Amino acid sequence: MPSSIRDLLDDPSLALDLLVDGDLDREIRWVHVTELADASPYLVGDEFVLTAGVWRGRRHSAAGFVQALHSRHVAGIGYGLLVGDDHVPAAVQRACREANVPLLAVPVSTPFVAISQWFVERLAADRESALRATLQLTSDLLAAAENSSSDSALSAVARLLRRSTGHDVWIADDAGRLLARAGRAPDSLTRQRGVLAAISGRSEVDGWLVQPVGTGRVPAAVIGVAVDDTDDLELRSRIDAARPVVSLVLARERAVKESERRLAGEVISLVLGRQVEAASARMAYYGLDPDRALLPFVCALADRADALESAERWLDESDLSGVAALRGDELMIVVDGRRYTDAAAAITAATELAHRVSAIAVGVGSVADDITALRRSLVQARQACELGRRRGDGAVVSHDLTGSHALLLALQDQDVLDAFRASLLAPLEAYDAAHGSALVESLRAFLEAGGRWQETADHLHVHVNTLRNRLERVEALTGRKLDSTPDRVDLWLALQATRAGAPERHET
Repeated sequence: MPSSIRDLLDDPSLALDLLVDGDLDREIRWVHVTELADASPYLVGDEFVLTAGVWRGRRHSAAGFVQALHSRHVAGIGYGLLVGDDHVPAAVQRACREANVPLLAVPVSTPFVAISQWFVERLAADRESALRATLQLTSDLLAAAENSSSDSALSAVARLLRRSTGHDVWIADDAGRLLARAGRAPDSLTRQRGVLAAISGRSEVDGWLVQPVGTGRVPAAVIGVAVDDTDDLELRSRIDAARPVVSLVLARERAVKESERRLAGEVISLVLGRQVEAASARMAYYGLDPDRALLPFVCALADRADALESAERWLDESDLSGVAALRGDELMIVVDGRRYTDAAAAITAATELAHRVSAIAVGVGSVADDITALRRSLVQARQACELGRRRGDGAVVSHDLTGSHALLLALQDQDVLDAFRASLLAPLEAYDAAHGSALVESLRAFLEAGGRWQETADHLHVHVNTLRNRLERVEALTGRKLDSTPDRVDLWLALQATRAGAPERHET
């Protein structure tokens, strides 16, 4: 406990006598002995000042001496009686009374050094007690962390710290996301500001004392404690005791997560490598039943940096059992497929996933009945993802498009497609541009109508003879015959190649 004037008076061995009352419970920062008429330059405040009044012989006033000490907010004055003195000078008592500074008489039998020693011993005892309490708290925190999983370990740390300090406690990661709390916690914005404050070396945000965890420029986490006095050294020491324990828990969590990620990558590799039995044995670790429905997603990534963590967070927040792994610039995820018997639900999930991992595209495979069919579904998802990658900007493509000519076109080299298209359609486009005709439009309408002349003419709002004239011109310019099935297919694919970069898709 901090020492005060009252503590001095209560110790009979010091035999001090109170002459002028005041704030007797005020904490004493230090004991200072002086015989200077003005000792204020050497004080910082809250000292208990001892003097024998030697300055009086230099014709300095008691009022000036006391006023100088009062300006530095001293805790009190102890006036030492010399041999032959029987009282403290009235002028000193009067000055202390006017300044409301407690005044104690120090008898000849009590040397100043005895008072200094008394203070130092109490200070050392207090610090030893605080250190023992901190060590005990550290021991308790470590025990709680060792006997809990990562999530509950952080909660146990928060609860113990709250019990030790009497204040609400929260722990957040480097983005301000709440990891654990005991009592109330501030909103997300305040937590983010707390992280920024910790990075910049500040320790207070909106009434919360914030302290970083970790030694890097950006903290691994931040501990926040609700306080009125952010300069409370004892409180800071207790938070300091918790910081390395939180760091230890997070390091353990990172090690476990890295191990899980390596295993996840192996599970995907085993499935693609047709090692079904080995993959099945590991599925249960991720909450997946190899004998039940499974649904794969494949994401094409522009940036791998945070994609896997974002996907893991998406699984957790969506309450989904699943395994996620990075393979090159692709993120592969397999989830419990029983929730996605409806194709629309799978597309909705994939759309959310695309947003969360900032994907270029996401391919959705079919729901596999069990792990034996999962490889085929994964391949479907990869093909659908490749189809979406050609368009980019978050395209979500379902496996049901992979049986279309659109997939065959999308998987070809774009230069090859452009050359194929130009060889057939460039003459028609040049003719249209020169004559203001509509050969390309008429050809597309005719093929889309299945070669039905009257239906095509009605669609184009022209006479059927006009349509015949246009298509005869098409045959002449392309060297292809519209009554030939192979030629029709070539012309149709050439028209579709203009859209190969823009497959039918689900918008995100």
